[in-house]
Amino acid sequence: MRVKRKDIAQSVADRLFAAETALDLAAARIAELNAALPLARLDARLSATIGQDAVTSSAAAMVLVARTREEIVATHANLKRASEDMGLREVSYGDLFKAGVAQQRTPEPHLRAV
Repeated sequence: MRVKRKDIAQSVADRLFAAETALDLAAARIAELNAALPLARLDARLSATIGQDAVTSSAAAMVLVARTREEIVATHANLKRASEDMGLREVSYGDLFKAGVAQQRTPEPHLRAV
């Protein structure tokens, strides 16, 4: 039963990581669009009123992606707690830096004999 739970947890984690990646890519692409819109207007020598609705809606899309990303980050934390409640220890895959995880090292003594 424990192996089955671990496999299920890994399957959920894979989907979570895919969702996180997709949101980061979406945020990056929308940011590129947001940067391109005013530059395109300037290059075309158009009035600032032309395309303003597109600039506004694209900026709103970025805000929505940021809010969605925040919810996925909260989901990540909630799933971590759930896995701990199930007795599954954390397993790291890859080389991603984990925020909030202190590096384990032996503290140096404050005093030493000379």
